[in-house]
Amino acid sequence: MAEVLLFNIKKGKAIKIKNLCRQIHISCRDVDGSDYGVRLSALLGISADRTSKPCGELDGEMLYFAGFNGGLLNIFLDQLRRKKASVALKAVMTETNVDFTPYELYCELKSEHEALSQRR
Repeated sequence: MAEVLLFNIKKGKAIKIKNLCRQIHISCRDVDGSDYGVRLSALLGISADRTSKPCGELDGEMLYFAGFNGGLLNIFLDQLRRKKASVALKAVMTETNVDFTPYELYCELKSEHEALSQRR
């Protein structure tokens, strides 16, 4: 089943995202800051190892998509734009990033986003 993890999403935008998830039958949940050092695989129930690494806070918003196929992801992202609920930092679950912590993934995505923004 497809699932969206929300990290540091402001309340109004989180409500729009959660409503969209309900409409298209996707599981959706907020991840608390106390779990930013726990691997994404554990947060998704793929791994039982909930060991937490030291980490910082996220200073921006992030979405993580697990179990999405390409068509569903495109529909979801299109609807986010239409509802004016876009989030700059997003990732789709891969074999590599599922072993990251949310904080590690956020730092990686933020770095990539900044590099791409400087090229424009």
